[in-house]
Amino acid sequence: MIKRFNYIIIFSLFIVSCDKNDSTQINTPQLLKKEALSRISMKDTSGFTEMNPLITGVTAINKIGEKEVLENQHLMHGSGIALGDINNDGWVDIYVPRLKEKNILYINMGNWKFKDVTEDAGVSCPNRYSNGSVFADVDGDRDLDLIVTALGGPNSIFVNDGNGKFSESKLDSKLKNPGSTSSALADVDNDGDLDLYITNYKRLAMRDSLPPPVISFDNTLMEITNNRWIVLPPFNQEYEAAVKGDILLRFEMAEVDQYYINDGNGNFKLIDITKSHFKDENGSPIENHLRDWGLMAQFRDINNDTHPDIYICNDFESPDRFWINNGDGTFNLIPKLALRHTSNSSMAVDFSDLNKDGKVDFFVTDMMSQSHVLQKTQMGTMAPTPLGIGEIDNRPQYMHNTLFLNRGDQTFSEISQYSNTHASEWSWGTIFMDVDLDGHEDILIATGHMFDVQDSDSNQKQKDALSKVKSFDEYKRMLLKYPTLKLKNIALKNNGDMKFENVDDGWGIGNTKDISHGIATADLDNDGDLDLVINRLNNHVGLYKNNSTAPRIAIRLEGFNNNSQAIGAKIKVKGDDIYQSREIISGGRYLSGSDPLQVFAANDSFMLAEIQWRDGTITVIDSLVKNQLYTIRQVKTHSIDIVKNKVNPIFKEMSHLLNHYHHEDPYDDFLYQSLLPNRFSQMGPGVAWIDSDFDGDDDLFIASGKGGSIDHFENKDGNSFIPFSVEKNLQEDVTSIISTVDNNGNQGIIVGNSNFESQLGAKSSISNFTRKEKNNFISLDHMIGSLSQADIDNDGDLDIFAGGRVIPAKYPMPASSMLYINENGKYLPDKKNSIVLSKIGLVSGSVFSDIDNDGDPDLLIALEWGPITILENNNGILTNITSKLNLDQLNGWWNGIATGDFNEDGLIDIVATNWGLNTKYHFTTSHPRQVYFNDFDKNDVLDIVEAHYDGDFEDLVPERGFSCISNAMPFVREEKQTFLNYAQSTLTDIFGNTLETSPYLEANTLESVVLINNGNSFISYPLPFEAQMSTAMHAGVSDINGDGHEDIFISQNFFTVQKETDRNDSGRGLIMFGDGNGNFEAIPGHKSGIIVYGDQRGAAFSDYNSDGRIDLVVSQNGSRTKLFQNVNSKPGVRVILRGPKLNPWAFGAKIQLAYKDGSLGPVREVQSGSGYWSQNSPVQVM
Repeated sequence: MIKRFNYIIIFSLFIVSCDKNDSTQINTPQLLKKEALSRISMKDTSGFTEMNPLITGVTAINKIGEKEVLENQHLMHGSGIALGDINNDGWVDIYVPRLKEKNILYINMGNWKFKDVTEDAGVSCPNRYSNGSVFADVDGDRDLDLIVTALGGPNSIFVNDGNGKFSESKLDSKLKNPGSTSSALADVDNDGDLDLYITNYKRLAMRDSLPPPVISFDNTLMEITNNRWIVLPPFNQEYEAAVKGDILLRFEMAEVDQYYINDGNGNFKLIDITKSHFKDENGSPIENHLRDWGLMAQFRDINNDTHPDIYICNDFESPDRFWINNGDGTFNLIPKLALRHTSNSSMAVDFSDLNKDGKVDFFVTDMMSQSHVLQKTQMGTMAPTPLGIGEIDNRPQYMHNTLFLNRGDQTFSEISQYSNTHASEWSWGTIFMDVDLDGHEDILIATGHMFDVQDSDSNQKQKDALSKVKSFDEYKRMLLKYPTLKLKNIALKNNGDMKFENVDDGWGIGNTKDISHGIATADLDNDGDLDLVINRLNNHVGLYKNNSTAPRIAIRLEGFNNNSQAIGAKIKVKGDDIYQSREIISGGRYLSGSDPLQVFAANDSFMLAEIQWRDGTITVIDSLVKNQLYTIRQVKTHSIDIVKNKVNPIFKEMSHLLNHYHHEDPYDDFLYQSLLPNRFSQMGPGVAWIDSDFDGDDDLFIASGKGGSIDHFENKDGNSFIPFSVEKNLQEDVTSIISTVDNNGNQGIIVGNSNFESQLGAKSSISNFTRKEKNNFISLDHMIGSLSQADIDNDGDLDIFAGGRVIPAKYPMPASSMLYINENGKYLPDKKNSIVLSKIGLVSGSVFSDIDNDGDPDLLIALEWGPITILENNNGILTNITSKLNLDQLNGWWNGIATGDFNEDGLIDIVATNWGLNTKYHFTTSHPRQVYFNDFDKNDVLDIVEAHYDGDFEDLVPERGFSCISNAMPFVREEKQTFLNYAQSTLTDIFGNTLETSPYLEANTLESVVLINNGNSFISYPLPFEAQMSTAMHAGVSDINGDGHEDIFISQNFFTVQKETDRNDSGRGLIMFGDGNGNFEAIPGHKSGIIVYGDQRGAAFSDYNSDGRIDLVVSQNGSRTKLFQNVNSKPGVRVILRGPKLNPWAFGAKIQLAYKDGSLGPVREVQSGSGYWSQNSPVQVM
């Protein structure tokens, strides 16, 4: 792909004065001015100081009273701030929109003194509920005009005459009294001027318009067929109905947003989005107006094509919209799979390149509290999104902040739980800003609400009292019974490792509790750092002086044509240990607009600034000096061609050769234990490569859920597969599949059968299939998960390990596992090892490997609520040596396990998959997660109580909410009665002395890891960051890229969680290249070719087309099986071993390549049953 850019490089050599008033005029047309900033101390004084309004003169208060709020609750959403230099005197001025009183324009007089010039300027906007405002040069005359939005309208543009006097023109809306909110501007159609997007909410909600009986479900909805509902006229103009699972939901519709094209003179034409300007993910025009609850929008170039895309934050169930600019001012929705889930009540968004890879990431605010108490009192009204089996391209919404990491291919991984940004209280405006000037952008968030309308106890009281309400006025006044929700504003410090931490008192913006809404930045005192202005409800506007004394570089851009502030331009500042990038935006804040000055961290190293202007031309300013303000003007230039490197992925998807979809019948996992953390009925399938017909190529077997069939795909020379069914209409889930051979040399498969969906008391089994017959030779009380086999007793045949996954209706009681010895073709329970395997735990994965290098297979198992457990084999006797190997302290929720010689020392190392670090679960060695199990309410049901340590309580508190806990154990509701009482209770407060006698399990690590074998013990190292972004299931080891070093593949994601938990969907499967020293590098999906969005489970390697490159199959629960052919790796050596009659695949053998220079490659073992419920081909590619 060729894009046109122009590079202009300016090499600057200046002698710079330390005098704060010194400035240097530069004759070079791009660099207009360079000014020294204030003297900078090296003392760290990061943070803000709120300025006294009596001194600054900014005394405006955004007042709103009970009367107005009871008439229109949307007024509680507050107002914003506009910042800009309206009179071109070099000082940034402040505009304050207000709801009840006239708006105020303050001129900056310098030295933190401001003067009210509203009436002279003509921008008071009387008799309207002004909420949003932005300064922007809409007519291209190089002075700032003003856009003001209002709840109920009108929306106006005030054109500046150049002397600070404004004339008003009202925007055409095609709506009567629109409920507008925020504004964003950008040159969307490449004509050099700023176009406008205004988000609309709704002037007045139905609850404020009509009494409850009139808008009740019974009066507005009608069922026309079985579980199909319609909204009755005239209410169908205001509502739409939907059924989610077994829940009937009714959604109120809001108002259509407004999109305007600028004619170049500041005149805006309203564009109908249904007229092909906005298209869906498939390129089809939007046919119906989108009546979303819009709160704000921001233009950003997210795909680096220089064209402004737009992200729209929508409240409630109306989905966020992410529109990608086609380069001509028309937009397509981003593909469905680009964002896997979003926030439910999206308030505001901001963008930043957090991992400094040149691709922009973004953060969206919602309303989740950081407090355990508020989390538990605000969750009672949640309507969980039911997830259907196999649903992949849907996009659930969750009630917390979201942080999206750009993968580099216009898709995003949501990592808020990992980064500790998921909760920031009831949040409104947000801004990325490098507060401490350490080179990493921090997050500032405005918080609070007039009433906590999420409070579950108040909602229940309202519901109970509704039948007694006698008038509409009395109903409205029920709002006043909710608790107030004044909160401290939040600051999250960026630690530079994709993790953030709370800053005490928000670096000065959270010293007191209030209700803050709009937040904007500008350098109000011209000292080269960004100050803050926050509009607060029923409190004076907050002006916050930035106290930072760290070195900085400030840059202001001037564009040509009508884009005078260079909106859409991007700035990159580079130096030793510093790389920061910003894009100049206009508006795009919650109800607000910031001044476009950008401030960057600086040091004494060689530094440069690269500016990419909106038209794609590039200017480079060299030899930047710290503590300077640079003003840079764009000039007209000619473009040159820049060729982008084409990516050739390693793998090519060939799933069409199988056209296989995993079958899974619905099942209510919570029937017997309603507090199960996850579903166990959807844990499969496993897969296995087996040359079942001995024709020299690998055939594929795929397990199935209940009601489906075990599928066999016969390989035809690596070009096609012929499907067969081994067994149809399965009565149980089939979990793992491994190969087998009988005494006559007949090959078959052995499968594990689950009893989890059977009647209580039913047995699980292991089945042995040959081409002639099926035999069930084992019957167990627990669900069978993993199967692995090896010659344990060294008699030439293969013995089987069957992992006990879970005991139905008895989770998390430890299950027993079994070893079965092959005696003349019959599998008999190994009584010698029954004790060590009895109640060993919840086994999720297993593999046989010679971990101690003594020539016999040892057993390695992955446990949920336990450690990676090593059972050493000595003459057929297994001994648990986990603690001896320093592994007993790593208790996790382990899923899969595989082995390889990762550092090429001849010793076998381990890779183990875990739950990951990007879920709601967080725990450490000092504060492990615990699960208690007991029949707490004496009803013959084993109750489950998950618990975690809370720092505020300094004690254990329950993980699950009041509704779920009390539904499972009614005595909790009887004793605690309210959400608040429950939320303020520790685990002991709730369960008393029974807790002391209840068994419990602990887990203290969630990272997926490699465990390096040093001969006497193992040392744990986390897999790369990308491996921790979602739950990892399978782990497979092979030399994928043909460089002689072992690589790793992990399958990712877990959708089948309980209703209070997000599905884990931020993974796409992950290839990690090893370097032979035990280190691994994650390869992005668009480079590896491995992109699997669904609920991945088992996977297996095979060179199925015999070209010397290792291929891969990946299963998905309830969805399509993915087959990937390796097409771009260096071919290796195919090694085929032939073992004895009863082990023809030579399972347990080791292979190691010796090179001409005397060096040795890594040791590779041939194994049966590894990773997660799967089997790789015994044919090795080295």
